[in-house]
Amino acid sequence: MKAEWINHCLALSRRKADFYSGCRKILRVRTLTFEDWYDDEHGALRLEDAGYTKSKMKYLERGYLHEESRAVAVQLWDRRRQQAKYGSVGFTCYNHFIKNDPEKKSKRASVMGPCVQSVTLTWLNKTEVAVDVFYRTTELLKKFPADLVFLRDVLLEPFNFDGMEIREVNCHFANITIHPMYFVTILPLIEDPIEELEKIKKADKYFFDWVVKWTARYICPEYHRGIAKFAQAMRVHKDAMSRIKADDLARLQSYLRDNHPGYRNDYEEEDDDE
Repeated sequence: MKAEWINHCLALSRRKADFYSGCRKILRVRTLTFEDWYDDEHGALRLEDAGYTKSKMKYLERGYLHEESRAVAVQLWDRRRQQAKYGSVGFTCYNHFIKNDPEKKSKRASVMGPCVQSVTLTWLNKTEVAVDVFYRTTELLKKFPADLVFLRDVLLEPFNFDGMEIREVNCHFANITIHPMYFVTILPLIEDPIEELEKIKKADKYFFDWVVKWTARYICPEYHRGIAKFAQAMRVHKDAMSRIKADDLARLQSYLRDNHPGYRNDYEEEDDDE
């Protein structure tokens, strides 16, 4: 799953946007499939790979774990296994409708309802199950990998898969956001970051320029403008500096300085609507 997520990030970063919202690339109506659900050559995907701590899991549980709906789905799944024939069960992830008190919330906080909408399990045969997850939206580079860990370790945990394997997990999105402020999150996981940045440069120069500007803010001291005021950006900065290897850091700093397009406007705060 970890390698597949990285590959999806790189492939979609090179894909033409359906449209842009500021510097954020927006892709409409996509499905991402994962076939190596537990471990691959990169090991198991962890919260730490996206710069999160275990507290992120509690946050996701509050937002998306609808206990009653899942409990019914577990019972129906056990019945489906006993019947041993094709069928599916599902549960909702609507454990919240808005993230904050509308009287107190930040002007940038989401009021659009949960990003993860529901989960469906399909009995394919006696040894295989398929999982489909339906999304209103996601941010691909940082928010989505935490969802994958949450799905694997929490949402699917009580379902009985004894003697079965998950053939595939399909994540269906009405909208995908790829925010350049989070591209630095995957850099420590890429074998040759500069080669991948060059591919993005050829495919989508606008997005590339924003990736360079945001990444330089995190790892080049002279471009560290503005982000000191913003907790989210500072957390990303701290995580990047702790995970990027020293040799890679020096090469990346040189590359970013050579390719930096300069600034025309002041720092733009992240739009947190994912």
